[in-house]
Amino acid sequence: MSGSLRDKIAVLLGAFEDEKVSCSFEEYKEKLSFDSGLKNEERFRAVVEAVCKYSISSPDENGEENGMFDDEGSKEMSLIADMIISHLNHGYQSSPFLDFAEEQMIHKILGYVGYGKGASGVFLPGRSYCSLISMICARHHMYPDVKETGLDHPIQVVASDNACKSTDEGALMMGIGTNNVIKVNFDIITPRELVDIIEKNKIFMIISTFKIANDGTVDTLDKFSKIIRKYKIWHHIDACQGGTALFSSTYRYLTDMFQDAHSITIDFHTCLNLNQQCSLLLVKDGEQLTNCSSITTPFQSGRKTDGFKLWLCDQLDDLDVHATALFERYIESDEELSETSDQS
Repeated sequence: MSGSLRDKIAVLLGAFEDEKVSCSFEEYKEKLSFDSGLKNEERFRAVVEAVCKYSISSPDENGEENGMFDDEGSKEMSLIADMIISHLNHGYQSSPFLDFAEEQMIHKILGYVGYGKGASGVFLPGRSYCSLISMICARHHMYPDVKETGLDHPIQVVASDNACKSTDEGALMMGIGTNNVIKVNFDIITPRELVDIIEKNKIFMIISTFKIANDGTVDTLDKFSKIIRKYKIWHHIDACQGGTALFSSTYRYLTDMFQDAHSITIDFHTCLNLNQQCSLLLVKDGEQLTNCSSITTPFQSGRKTDGFKLWLCDQLDDLDVHATALFERYIESDEELSETSDQS
Protein backbone atom coordinates (compact mmCIF):
# COMPACT_ATOMS: atom_id res chain seq x y z
CA MET A 1 0.00 0.00 0.00
CA SER A 2 1.41 3.37 -1.00
CA GLY A 3 1.99 6.16 1.49
CA SER A 4 -0.53 8.26 -0.40
CA LEU A 5 -3.24 5.63 0.07
CA ARG A 6 -2.42 5.34 3.78
CA ASP A 7 -2.81 9.10 4.13
CA LYS A 8 -6.17 9.01 2.35
CA ILE A 9 -7.41 6.19 4.57
CA ALA A 10 -6.34 8.16 7.64
CA VAL A 11 -8.41 11.12 6.43
CA LEU A 12 -11.35 8.82 5.80
CA LEU A 13 -11.16 7.21 9.24
CA GLY A 14 -11.03 10.65 10.82
CA ALA A 15 -14.09 11.72 8.82
CA PHE A 16 -15.98 8.67 10.07
CA GLU A 17 -15.75 10.11 13.59
CA ASP A 18 -17.16 13.52 12.67
CA GLU A 19 -20.63 14.45 13.82
CA LYS A 20 -23.38 13.83 11.25
CA VAL A 21 -25.43 16.77 10.06
CA SER A 22 -28.86 16.62 8.46
CA CYS A 23 -29.76 18.85 5.52
CA SER A 24 -32.41 18.90 2.84
CA PHE A 25 -31.92 17.44 -0.59
CA GLU A 26 -31.94 20.95 -2.04
CA GLU A 27 -29.15 22.06 0.34
CA TYR A 28 -26.73 19.46 -1.00
CA LYS A 29 -25.96 21.64 -4.02
CA GLU A 30 -24.53 24.30 -1.71
CA LYS A 31 -22.99 21.99 0.87
CA LEU A 32 -21.23 19.87 -1.75
CA SER A 33 -19.80 22.72 -3.80
CA PHE A 34 -16.02 22.89 -3.41
CA ASP A 35 -13.47 25.59 -4.13
CA SER A 36 -11.91 24.84 -7.51
CA GLY A 37 -8.66 26.32 -6.25
CA LEU A 38 -8.11 23.61 -3.66
CA LYS A 39 -5.05 21.43 -4.18
CA ASN A 40 -5.51 17.67 -4.62
CA GLU A 41 -4.90 16.76 -0.97
CA GLU A 42 -7.06 19.62 0.30
CA ARG A 43 -9.84 18.83 -2.13
CA PHE A 44 -9.76 15.15 -1.18
CA ARG A 45 -10.09 16.03 2.52
CA ALA A 46 -12.90 18.52 1.85
CA VAL A 47 -14.88 16.09 -0.31
CA VAL A 48 -14.46 13.08 1.99
CA GLU A 49 -15.30 15.03 5.14
CA ALA A 50 -18.39 16.51 3.48
CA VAL A 51 -19.57 13.11 2.26
CA CYS A 52 -19.22 11.57 5.72
CA LYS A 53 -20.70 14.60 7.47
CA TYR A 54 -23.87 14.79 5.41
CA SER A 55 -24.42 11.06 4.88
CA ILE A 56 -27.23 10.19 7.27
CA SER A 57 -29.84 7.46 7.13
CA SER A 58 -33.05 8.32 5.32
CA PRO A 59 -36.23 7.80 7.35
CA ASP A 60 -38.33 4.78 6.52
CA GLU A 61 -42.00 4.85 5.51
CA ASN A 62 -42.97 5.37 9.17
CA GLY A 63 -40.66 8.37 9.56
CA GLU A 64 -38.14 6.40 11.63
CA GLU A 65 -34.44 6.10 10.88
CA ASN A 66 -33.58 3.08 8.78
CA GLY A 67 -31.47 0.34 10.28
CA MET A 68 -31.69 -1.63 13.48
CA PHE A 69 -29.63 -1.12 16.61
CA ASP A 70 -26.33 0.71 16.40
CA ASP A 71 -23.89 -2.00 17.51
CA GLU A 72 -20.37 -1.15 16.48
CA GLY A 73 -18.58 -4.50 16.99
CA SER A 74 -19.66 -6.42 13.92
CA LYS A 75 -20.02 -3.23 11.91
CA GLU A 76 -16.31 -2.54 12.40
CA MET A 77 -15.31 -6.08 11.41
CA SER A 78 -17.60 -6.08 8.36
CA LEU A 79 -16.23 -2.67 7.34
CA ILE A 80 -12.72 -4.10 7.45
CA ALA A 81 -13.92 -7.13 5.48
CA ASP A 82 -15.51 -4.81 2.92
CA MET A 83 -12.20 -2.98 2.55
CA ILE A 84 -10.38 -6.28 2.04
CA ILE A 85 -12.90 -7.40 -0.59
CA SER A 86 -12.63 -4.08 -2.43
CA HIS A 87 -8.82 -4.07 -2.25
CA LEU A 88 -8.56 -7.64 -3.60
CA ASN A 89 -11.24 -6.83 -6.21
CA HIS A 90 -12.13 -10.50 -6.61
CA GLY A 91 -15.61 -11.61 -7.54
CA TYR A 92 -17.30 -14.90 -6.75
CA GLN A 93 -15.38 -17.91 -8.09
CA SER A 94 -12.29 -15.82 -8.81
CA SER A 95 -10.67 -16.10 -5.36
CA PRO A 96 -10.38 -19.60 -3.85
CA PHE A 97 -9.93 -18.25 -0.32
CA LEU A 98 -12.96 -15.94 -0.40
CA ASP A 99 -15.05 -18.73 -1.93
CA PHE A 100 -13.86 -21.04 0.86
CA ALA A 101 -14.87 -18.47 3.49
CA GLU A 102 -18.38 -18.24 2.04
CA GLU A 103 -18.76 -22.00 1.79
CA GLN A 104 -17.57 -22.42 5.39
CA MET A 105 -20.24 -20.02 6.64
CA ILE A 106 -22.95 -21.62 4.50
CA HIS A 107 -22.21 -25.06 5.92
CA LYS A 108 -22.10 -23.70 9.46
CA ILE A 109 -25.52 -22.05 9.10
CA LEU A 110 -26.98 -25.11 7.39
CA GLY A 111 -25.98 -26.98 10.55
CA TYR A 112 -27.70 -24.42 12.75
CA VAL A 113 -30.88 -24.79 10.67
CA GLY A 114 -30.78 -28.57 10.80
CA TYR A 115 -30.70 -29.20 7.06
CA GLY A 116 -29.16 -32.53 6.14
CA LYS A 117 -27.07 -33.88 3.28
CA GLY A 118 -27.81 -32.32 -0.06
CA ALA A 119 -28.75 -28.90 1.30
CA SER A 120 -27.04 -25.85 -0.14
CA GLY A 121 -26.95 -22.09 0.00
CA VAL A 122 -25.72 -19.05 -1.85
CA PHE A 123 -24.98 -15.44 -0.91
CA LEU A 124 -26.91 -13.09 -3.17
CA PRO A 125 -27.15 -9.29 -3.55
CA GLY A 126 -30.03 -8.53 -1.22
CA ARG A 127 -33.31 -9.89 0.14
CA SER A 128 -35.27 -9.22 -3.05
CA TYR A 129 -32.87 -11.31 -5.13
CA CYS A 130 -33.01 -14.12 -2.54
CA SER A 131 -36.82 -14.02 -2.63
CA LEU A 132 -36.80 -14.09 -6.42
CA ILE A 133 -34.51 -17.13 -6.60
CA SER A 134 -36.57 -18.96 -3.94
CA MET A 135 -39.70 -18.32 -6.03
CA ILE A 136 -37.95 -19.63 -9.14
CA CYS A 137 -36.94 -22.75 -7.18
CA ALA A 138 -40.52 -23.19 -5.97
CA ARG A 139 -41.93 -22.86 -9.49
CA HIS A 140 -39.43 -25.39 -10.82
CA HIS A 141 -40.29 -27.72 -7.93
CA MET A 142 -43.98 -27.68 -8.92
CA TYR A 143 -43.41 -27.45 -12.70
CA PRO A 144 -40.08 -29.15 -13.58
CA ASP A 145 -40.42 -28.44 -17.32
CA VAL A 146 -41.07 -24.72 -16.92
CA LYS A 147 -37.61 -23.71 -18.14
CA GLU A 148 -38.24 -25.25 -21.54
CA THR A 149 -42.01 -24.99 -21.97
CA GLY A 150 -43.02 -22.00 -19.87
CA LEU A 151 -46.49 -21.82 -18.33
CA ASP A 152 -49.79 -21.27 -20.08
CA HIS A 153 -51.80 -20.53 -16.95
CA PRO A 154 -51.58 -18.25 -13.89
CA ILE A 155 -49.99 -19.50 -10.69
CA GLN A 156 -50.29 -18.12 -7.18
CA VAL A 157 -48.27 -17.54 -4.03
CA VAL A 158 -49.74 -17.50 -0.51
CA ALA A 159 -47.89 -15.08 1.76
CA SER A 160 -48.28 -13.46 5.14
CA ASP A 161 -50.41 -10.33 5.05
CA ASN A 162 -47.41 -8.51 6.53
CA ALA A 163 -44.86 -10.03 4.16
CA CYS A 164 -41.94 -8.00 2.89
CA LYS A 165 -42.43 -6.17 -0.41
CA SER A 166 -39.81 -8.48 -1.92
CA THR A 167 -42.59 -11.06 -2.40
CA ASP A 168 -44.51 -8.69 -4.67
CA GLU A 169 -41.27 -7.70 -6.40
CA GLY A 170 -40.50 -11.35 -7.11
CA ALA A 171 -43.99 -11.92 -8.51
CA LEU A 172 -43.54 -8.86 -10.70
CA MET A 173 -40.14 -9.88 -12.05
CA MET A 174 -41.25 -13.47 -12.71
CA GLY A 175 -44.29 -12.34 -14.64
CA ILE A 176 -46.65 -13.94 -12.14
CA GLY A 177 -48.28 -10.62 -11.34
CA THR A 178 -48.86 -9.07 -7.94
CA ASN A 179 -52.58 -9.92 -8.12
CA ASN A 180 -51.52 -13.56 -7.82
CA VAL A 181 -49.89 -12.99 -4.43
CA ILE A 182 -52.60 -14.03 -1.96
CA LYS A 183 -52.07 -12.38 1.43
CA VAL A 184 -53.41 -14.15 4.54
CA ASN A 185 -53.08 -13.93 8.31
CA PHE A 186 -51.62 -17.30 9.28
CA ASP A 187 -52.69 -16.83 12.90
CA ILE A 188 -56.36 -16.49 11.90
CA ILE A 189 -56.77 -18.67 8.82
CA THR A 190 -57.85 -22.28 9.44
CA PRO A 191 -56.47 -25.39 7.72
CA ARG A 192 -59.82 -25.80 5.92
CA GLU A 193 -59.62 -22.25 4.61
CA LEU A 194 -56.07 -22.80 3.36
CA VAL A 195 -57.18 -25.98 1.58
CA ASP A 196 -59.98 -24.01 -0.08
CA ILE A 197 -57.46 -21.44 -1.32
CA ILE A 198 -55.17 -24.17 -2.66
CA GLU A 199 -57.94 -26.07 -4.43
CA LYS A 200 -59.41 -22.95 -6.04
CA ASN A 201 -56.02 -21.75 -7.31
CA LYS A 202 -52.71 -23.11 -8.52
CA ILE A 203 -50.61 -22.46 -5.41
CA PHE A 204 -46.95 -23.34 -5.90
CA MET A 205 -45.47 -21.58 -2.86
CA ILE A 206 -46.23 -20.45 0.68
CA ILE A 207 -44.11 -17.68 2.22
CA SER A 208 -44.09 -17.20 5.97
CA THR A 209 -42.11 -14.73 8.04
CA PHE A 210 -39.93 -15.04 11.10
CA LYS A 211 -39.71 -11.46 12.39
CA ILE A 212 -40.30 -8.67 9.92
CA ALA A 213 -38.60 -5.47 11.05
CA ASN A 214 -41.62 -3.17 11.10
CA ASP A 215 -44.17 -5.23 12.99
CA GLY A 216 -42.50 -8.33 14.41
CA THR A 217 -44.61 -10.86 12.52
CA VAL A 218 -43.89 -14.46 13.50
CA ASP A 219 -45.71 -17.07 11.40
CA THR A 220 -45.79 -20.61 12.75
CA LEU A 221 -47.21 -23.04 10.17
CA ASP A 222 -47.25 -26.23 12.23
CA LYS A 223 -51.02 -26.56 11.79
CA PHE A 224 -50.56 -26.45 8.00
CA SER A 225 -47.60 -28.85 7.71
CA LYS A 226 -49.67 -31.84 6.55
CA ILE A 227 -51.41 -29.67 3.95
CA ILE A 228 -48.11 -28.34 2.61
CA ARG A 229 -46.77 -31.89 2.26
CA LYS A 230 -49.98 -33.25 0.73
CA TYR A 231 -50.11 -30.65 -2.02
CA LYS A 232 -46.30 -30.61 -2.48
CA ILE A 233 -46.14 -26.86 -1.99
CA TRP A 234 -42.81 -25.11 -1.49
CA HIS A 235 -42.55 -23.41 1.92
CA HIS A 236 -40.17 -20.45 2.16
CA ILE A 237 -39.33 -18.61 5.39
CA ASP A 238 -38.33 -14.95 5.32
CA ALA A 239 -36.00 -14.78 8.32
CA CYS A 240 -34.18 -11.66 7.20
CA GLN A 241 -34.28 -10.16 10.68
CA GLY A 242 -35.19 -13.10 12.89
CA GLY A 243 -32.21 -15.03 11.55
CA THR A 244 -30.32 -13.44 14.43
CA ALA A 245 -31.61 -16.27 16.61
CA LEU A 246 -29.65 -18.86 14.62
CA PHE A 247 -26.37 -17.45 15.93
CA SER A 248 -27.56 -17.40 19.54
CA SER A 249 -27.15 -20.63 21.49
CA THR A 250 -29.72 -19.19 23.90
CA TYR A 251 -32.47 -18.51 21.34
CA ARG A 252 -31.68 -20.94 18.52
CA TYR A 253 -34.48 -23.23 19.70
CA LEU A 254 -36.97 -20.65 18.42
CA THR A 255 -35.89 -21.55 14.88
CA ASP A 256 -36.67 -25.27 15.16
CA MET A 257 -39.36 -24.89 12.48
CA PHE A 258 -36.71 -23.79 9.97
CA GLN A 259 -35.64 -27.36 9.22
CA ASP A 260 -39.07 -28.17 7.75
CA ALA A 261 -38.98 -25.29 5.25
CA HIS A 262 -37.80 -25.78 1.68
CA SER A 263 -35.85 -22.51 1.69
CA ILE A 264 -34.90 -19.64 3.99
CA THR A 265 -33.66 -16.09 3.45
CA ILE A 266 -31.46 -14.32 6.02
CA ASP A 267 -30.16 -10.75 5.80
CA PHE A 268 -27.05 -10.42 7.94
CA HIS A 269 -26.80 -6.69 7.28
CA THR A 270 -30.24 -6.53 8.92
CA CYS A 271 -30.12 -9.12 11.67
CA LEU A 272 -26.46 -8.73 12.71
CA ASN A 273 -25.87 -5.14 11.55
CA LEU A 274 -23.14 -6.05 9.10
CA ASN A 275 -22.31 -3.65 6.30
CA GLN A 276 -24.65 -3.67 3.31
CA GLN A 277 -25.07 -6.11 1.83
CA CYS A 278 -24.91 -9.68 3.09
CA SER A 279 -27.91 -11.84 2.20
CA LEU A 280 -28.09 -15.63 2.19
CA LEU A 281 -30.52 -18.05 0.58
CA LEU A 282 -30.59 -21.58 2.00
CA VAL A 283 -32.26 -24.41 0.11
CA LYS A 284 -33.03 -27.81 1.61
CA ASP A 285 -32.70 -29.57 -1.75
CA GLY A 286 -29.53 -28.05 -3.12
CA GLU A 287 -30.07 -29.51 -6.58
CA GLN A 288 -32.93 -27.07 -7.05
CA LEU A 289 -30.43 -24.20 -7.13
CA THR A 290 -28.71 -25.84 -10.07
CA ASN A 291 -31.74 -27.24 -11.84
CA CYS A 292 -34.09 -24.28 -11.66
CA SER A 293 -31.85 -21.62 -13.18
CA SER A 294 -28.23 -22.82 -13.07
CA ILE A 295 -27.70 -20.43 -10.16
CA THR A 296 -24.39 -22.06 -9.19
CA THR A 297 -22.76 -21.61 -12.59
CA PRO A 298 -20.21 -18.85 -13.26
CA PHE A 299 -22.75 -16.17 -14.21
CA GLN A 300 -22.43 -15.13 -10.56
CA SER A 301 -18.78 -14.20 -11.03
CA GLY A 302 -19.64 -10.50 -11.12
CA ARG A 303 -20.99 -10.36 -7.57
CA LYS A 304 -18.92 -9.47 -4.53
CA THR A 305 -18.10 -12.21 -2.06
CA ASP A 306 -20.29 -10.68 0.64
CA GLY A 307 -20.18 -13.84 2.74
CA PHE A 308 -16.59 -13.01 3.65
CA LYS A 309 -17.92 -10.20 5.87
CA LEU A 310 -19.84 -12.74 7.93
CA TRP A 311 -16.84 -15.09 8.01
CA LEU A 312 -14.49 -12.39 9.34
CA CYS A 313 -17.00 -11.38 12.02
CA ASP A 314 -17.36 -15.04 12.98
CA GLN A 315 -13.58 -15.29 13.35
CA LEU A 316 -13.02 -12.07 15.29
CA ASP A 317 -16.30 -11.35 17.11
CA ASP A 318 -18.24 -13.51 19.53
CA LEU A 319 -21.31 -13.76 17.33
CA ASP A 320 -23.13 -15.87 19.91
CA VAL A 321 -22.93 -13.11 22.50
CA HIS A 322 -23.59 -10.43 19.89
CA ALA A 323 -26.63 -12.23 18.44
CA THR A 324 -28.04 -13.00 21.89
CA ALA A 325 -27.81 -9.35 22.94
CA LEU A 326 -29.41 -8.17 19.70
CA PHE A 327 -32.20 -10.71 19.88
CA GLU A 328 -32.99 -9.78 23.47
CA ARG A 329 -33.33 -6.18 22.36
CA TYR A 330 -35.67 -7.31 19.58
CA ILE A 331 -37.73 -9.21 22.15
CA GLU A 332 -37.90 -6.23 24.49
CA SER A 333 -39.15 -4.03 21.65
CA ASP A 334 -41.66 -6.55 20.33
CA GLU A 335 -44.50 -7.94 22.42
CA GLU A 336 -45.42 -10.78 20.03
CA LEU A 337 -41.90 -12.15 19.81
CA SER A 338 -41.56 -11.82 23.61
CA GLU A 339 -44.64 -14.00 24.06
CA THR A 340 -43.22 -16.57 21.63
CA SER A 341 -39.99 -16.72 23.63
CA ASP A 342 -41.78 -17.01 26.98
CA GLN A 343 -44.03 -19.82 25.78
CA SER A 344 -41.17 -21.94 24.40
